[in-house]
Formats: sequence, C-alpha cells, structure tokens
Amino acid sequence: MKKLVVFDLDGTLNQTALYAVPAHRKAMEEFGITGVTDEMVMKNFGARPVDYVKFYLPHADEQTQKAYLEIAGRYENELIQKYHGEFEGTSQMLRKLKEDGYETAVCSNSSVRYITMVLNILNLAEYIDHIQPLIPGKIKDDTLQNLLWEQQPDKAVMVGDRIYDWNAAKANQIPFIGCGYGYNPSELEGCDFLAETALCVYDGVKKLIG
Repeated sequence: MKKLVVFDLDGTLNQTALYAVPAHRKAMEEFGITGVTDEMVMKNFGARPVDYVKFYLPHADEQTQKAYLEIAGRYENELIQKYHGEFEGTSQMLRKLKEDGYETAVCSNSSVRYITMVLNILNLAEYIDHIQPLIPGKIKDDTLQNLLWEQQPDKAVMVGDRIYDWNAAKANQIPFIGCGYGYNPSELEGCDFLAETALCVYDGVKKLIG
C-alpha cells in the first residue's frame, strides 16, 4: 500500500523567519515601506507571492510589486546561506517516516528552485521523494490535486501551518495535520490532528493514515 505524507515547506519544515524577516526588512527599506512588524511579515509566510506582495504594496502597479518580490527574493537567497534551520525534530521525524515506508512530498506555494534550495540547505532533500511547486494561476487546492493525481497514493495526509494547507486537504478529501509550532497556529483550530512539535507529526501520520 502506497502512503504519501505531503508537507508544506515554510512554517512546517523550514524556520523561514530566520532569513525571510530580515530579507523583507531590507526590501521594505528600499521601497520606503513602514509600519510593518516582524509578526506581520511572518503571518504572510505560505501565501502565494502574487498575494502577499499586495500586503506590502497594496496600491502599487504590477511592475512595482514584481520589483519588490525580486529584491526580497535576492535578499532571501543571500541571507539563507547564513541564517537557516529546520524546526527542531524535523529531520528525525522525516527519517522515521522513511524508515516506516512512507513516501514523502513537499507541496508549496513556491518555485521548484526555492523548494530545492531550502531542502538542500537544511539537509532534508534525502528525505523527500517528490516536489510539487506552485503552478502559475493556481492555488494550493490545485497543486495538491496535481500531486495526488501524479502519485496515485492509496492513502495520503497533508501537513501544514496555514489555512491554505488545510483548505487544500479538504478540497482533495484527505486528512490534515496542523503545525501548532508554525507561524499561524490560530488558523488551525479544529484540524484533524494538531502537532505541537515537528516530531509529533509522526504520531499524527500514524493516527490518520496508519
């Protein structure tokens, strides 16, 4: 029986705030953006770039918004080399899942370049079998559907820290494990299993898909 554990990336496996908060701070300084707290930046982790850029530049034209994303992305690429980390227990949890025969995937609202970069820097790539990046013009409901269609698992579970992840799981009729240790725990009330640590995700997988 093929069992697939699908992970979001930022706020689920990756401590994104370590490099993304200072990266956005630098980009906001260049664009003269003020009044945005670190907490506000973290609340936008996991959203599609086309959506979260509107938080920083709600009245700007598309060209200006694109320029902001390019500059913030450049700073992220630079800062992640020095400031990075998995959530405590992540590699141990992934190793246990692989040892038990589960297949794993990352389904993220990010590019394949970004996903691959993060997994390599965190030394997690060896534990991930499949990558499903953002599809332009689509939401996570659609990208998760595409991943499940391609892999055809007998059972699957979605793991994430945002409402986008939970909605995608519901849209595709699979159970959902919420990451209470992530950046948006208030969005996860009532989910199928709430993992208070990354290591607890393993227990959620066992409970929900056996």
